Amino acid sequence: MPDLRQMTGKTHARDVFKALFSLTKAILQVVLVFGTLGGTVVSLLVVQELVKIPDLSYLKNYKPVDSIAIYDKDDQLIESVDAGLPRTVIAYKDLPRVLVLALMAAEDKHFFEHHGVSPQGILRAVLANAKAMQMKEGGSTITQQLAKNLFFLDVKRTGIVKIAEMIVANRLEDKFSKEEILSLYLTEIYFGEGARGIEQAAQTYFGKSANALNLQESAFLAGIIRSPSYLGQKSHRKAAIERQRQVLQAMQESNYITMEAMMRAEATPLEFRRARVKEKAYPFTKFPYFTSYVLEQVRGSFSEHAIGLNGLKIYTTLDPVAQTLAEKTLAQEIRRAPLGIEEEALVALSTKDSAIRALVGGAHDFWQNQWNCAVNPHTAGSSIKPFIYLTAFMAGIMTPESTVLDAPFEMEDQGGKWTPKNFDGKYLGNITVRDALMQSRNMCTIRVTEQVGIKSVISTLDAAGIKSKMSPTLALALGSSAVTPLELAGAYATLARGGLATPPWTIRRIEDARGKIISYYQPSICRVFPQEQVTWLTDILQDVVARGTGTLARLDRPTAGKTGTADKAKDIWFVGFTPDMVTCVWGGGDEKKDLGRNVTGGTVMARVFRNFNERFYQAVKTPEGELLTSRYNDLDKPHEAVKPISHSNDVPLSEIDPSYTSTQTAGQYQARPRAAAHSQAVRSQKGITEYKWEE
Repeated sequence: MPDLRQMTGKTHARDVFKALFSLTKAILQVVLVFGTLGGTVVSLLVVQELVKIPDLSYLKNYKPVDSIAIYDKDDQLIESVDAGLPRTVIAYKDLPRVLVLALMAAEDKHFFEHHGVSPQGILRAVLANAKAMQMKEGGSTITQQLAKNLFFLDVKRTGIVKIAEMIVANRLEDKFSKEEILSLYLTEIYFGEGARGIEQAAQTYFGKSANALNLQESAFLAGIIRSPSYLGQKSHRKAAIERQRQVLQAMQESNYITMEAMMRAEATPLEFRRARVKEKAYPFTKFPYFTSYVLEQVRGSFSEHAIGLNGLKIYTTLDPVAQTLAEKTLAQEIRRAPLGIEEEALVALSTKDSAIRALVGGAHDFWQNQWNCAVNPHTAGSSIKPFIYLTAFMAGIMTPESTVLDAPFEMEDQGGKWTPKNFDGKYLGNITVRDALMQSRNMCTIRVTEQVGIKSVISTLDAAGIKSKMSPTLALALGSSAVTPLELAGAYATLARGGLATPPWTIRRIEDARGKIISYYQPSICRVFPQEQVTWLTDILQDVVARGTGTLARLDRPTAGKTGTADKAKDIWFVGFTPDMVTCVWGGGDEKKDLGRNVTGGTVMARVFRNFNERFYQAVKTPEGELLTSRYNDLDKPHEAVKPISHSNDVPLSEIDPSYTSTQTAGQYQARPRAAAHSQAVRSQKGITEYKWEE
């Protein structure tokens, strides 16, 4: 490309002198104010921003990263998800001359004259903004914009940041030639429509390589830079064309092009077409249910623009051994499941802090049906009964050895009489609370719910971690409302920790392609239930596995859990925990089929729970440990009501694991990713979700 310095350097000396004089005067005034009001503080704040900037030498061999890389709990790469069209560095010599001229006319006419900061540009912006009585121009040079995109994109725009940005721009000018800076800028800048960098932009808008852009196409793309999210949209194409004409006029006024060339370019219609890119058969293949869940969380917290700009590295809590075994277990178990059970799901959490170890939302090929059953609700059945009894324990109404009546129950409702029954159709009279829950007696649970009140039960479920809407009717006692396997696993994890709650989570931190931490998460532990009453409940849940409805879930280590079977076995569950892991398994069938009396959470899902856990503990040698249980021995003494428990008492993670120490250091970002407890996806007719990274 011909040297453009001579062509673009024709500036009136008088105008430059006036601009420099005015700027110098303004700077002296600012320095005087800073000197009297705390210039040292300002300097320290600027330095605080600058220490975050890495050594600029890495840009010498810069390679853009557009993919989203997902890592497991040991920081090993799981999957790299491409974000669309490839992005490459275009050398300055390969850039069309008209593109460089259009860029300068639109963004920085004095690019080849300044050293990172343009006095003329700042003065022009100040005058334009003063005239318009609003922020109309920014005065940033191409070099400053590059510094912003590389290092200050997600930082709140303040005067301190602006000063730091200017200093970094100056450093860039020291280390790199103007040609190298232009090349980096055109690789980093966003052009709307998901296109980052000039090569992606040329392919996205015109279906051609950047080195083939003509004058009118170059002016169009240069004009978009000012407001890419707006001007890049098809619905705002008219405004983008008007901006193109402004760029062409600016090129003509700067003598970059002739009047004839400007008029010809304005009269030539643009032909928009997107390049056809050979896409992968699937965007990702490893652990697809887990990977898609993580991507949904990220896309709920970061815009498509931010994802493309940062080339995210997502560090998760996933245990690849647990995930692999969970997928294999479900794939095998669905083949031996009773007719009518068409799908299964599994969630495994760390007992210590509810970190997700494994998440499988289906037993079949993910790409045939991407509906994630692990994060979508299903009728809970008896799986929520433990929380009803816990409510009674906390209210001081009963203990594990209190008696409750197992007898027919009948009540009037709007639809007539409601006459629920026990699963076996039998009634045992007065039995202990322990036996009532161990054998999952429906009539007993209904009577306990009547005693404690529906609102109290819903409050307990909410505190445990179940955020799905609960129907405030007595049928809630039999699990008539729907919950997700993920939140139910989280609720049982609260029990396993003795009443300490924290939501299930999976993203430890997120970094950009340069290793800068842009999001960091540390679980917040909160005591929601008194430990003593929770340990009574856990002791009963051990009996459920040892000699109750969940005997098929027995392991060679302490295990507690509960079965769940919704009406006519449309949803069947087993949720259980060992000292180190909570596992929730669900199976579901066709609502039109009655699956029979032998299809229950205890006969089907308890076996799935056992098989998965046995395989895991064979593959990962884990000490057995102990569950937090405590039998109630003072049955002859009157039981005092439990004092109200605050649901906002923070508990350090060291209460869960004394060896835990926070790895967070000063200067790290602590922005928490937006929670995504439930998938917002909608099942399509084919069950296929389109993964599009530009919208």
